[in-house]
Amino acid sequence: MKKFRLKNLLTIFTTFAILTTSLYGCGNSANTAQTSTANDKKLFEIEAYGVVDPQISAQQIIADKKEFFEEEGLKVTNKLLQSGGDISPLISGGSAKVSFESTYTDIALAANNVDVKILATMANIGDTQCVVAGKNVTINSAKDIEGKKIGIASGAGVLIAIRNMCKDLGVDVNKIQFVILSPSDQISSLERGDIDMMACWEPWVSNAVKTGGKLLFSGLNSYLPEKTGPVEWLNFHTTLQVTGDFLKNNPKQVESLLKALSKATDYINKNPEESAKIIAPEINLDEKQVLSIMKKNVYTMKFDKSFIDSSNEMAAFMHEMGNINSVPKFESYGDPTPLKNAVPELVTAS
Repeated sequence: MKKFRLKNLLTIFTTFAILTTSLYGCGNSANTAQTSTANDKKLFEIEAYGVVDPQISAQQIIADKKEFFEEEGLKVTNKLLQSGGDISPLISGGSAKVSFESTYTDIALAANNVDVKILATMANIGDTQCVVAGKNVTINSAKDIEGKKIGIASGAGVLIAIRNMCKDLGVDVNKIQFVILSPSDQISSLERGDIDMMACWEPWVSNAVKTGGKLLFSGLNSYLPEKTGPVEWLNFHTTLQVTGDFLKNNPKQVESLLKALSKATDYINKNPEESAKIIAPEINLDEKQVLSIMKKNVYTMKFDKSFIDSSNEMAAFMHEMGNINSVPKFESYGDPTPLKNAVPELVTAS
C-alpha cells in the first residue's frame, strides 16, 4: 500500500462514481429521426445514453417503462453502459447527443472545450459518499480521526466531504493519512485492520457496514458525536446533458424530454418501491438492493444555487488535483433555459 498525505494527492478520477464502481452495458450512436406508431402519431426519436446505475439512469428508465416519453411525443431508446467513464468519449465524439452522467464528467468535458450542456440535475447522491470506520476503531470525537489511516480511491469526490467535515469540526486534514486503494481493497484492508477507515460510495459502503464497519458520515449526513444530522459536506449531482448542436437544432424536443423526465422524477418520489421493481431488471440488480441505494438519493431536477455552487466546488477540486488544466465557467456547460421553459418551477437560479 502506498501512503499519501492530502497535499500529495495529485491524481484524481472521481466516480460517480460515486458510484461508477457499480454496474453498466454498451450502446451505439445517438441519432434523431421521425417514426410512426400504429395510430400514425409522429414521435421524435432519441437515443439516450446512461449507466446501469439507479443513481444515474433511474428517470430515463422510468420515463421509458411508464411511457412518459411517448406522452411527450418522443420515442427514446435507452443505451445503458457499464461505466460512466465510457460515456465521455461518446459525448466528445458527437455520437452521444443525449446522455445521463454527473457534474464531474461535464466539467472534464467543458475544460477540454467540448460543447456539452447540463440541462437538469437528476439526483443528489451525496449521501452515498461515505466514511466508514473499522469495527475495532473507536471515535469519540471528530478529532480522533487525526492520525488515522483512511483508504480512498485515487481522486474520489468523497475527499471533498472529508475536507469540509474537517473545516466544520476543527479537524486538521493534514494529520490524516490517506492510503490509495480501490473500493474492493478498502473493504479487505479495513477487515484486516491495515487501515482505520475507508472513504467510498455505494454499494461498497453497505458491504463494509455489513461486516462490522461503523458509518461516521456521508456528504449529506453526520453520525459523529459532536454533530449528528443533516450536513452539506458534499452535494454531488447526477445530470442530464446534451451536446450544444442537439440543443440548438431541437429546442422543443429537448423541452419535451425534460417534461417526461420530470414526470418520472415525481413518480420515483411517490412510488419508490414500484420504481425499484421496474428499474431492477433493467440493470440486472436485486430489487431490494436497488431500493436500498435509491433511498439514499435525493431525486430532484431542481436547477438552484446549491447545484451551481457544488458544481463550482467540484471544478475547483478537480483543478487543484490536476485533473483539468483550467476551471470552466459554469455558464459554459450549464444552461437552465430549456428547463425553465418546460417546468419553470424547477429553476430558481440563473
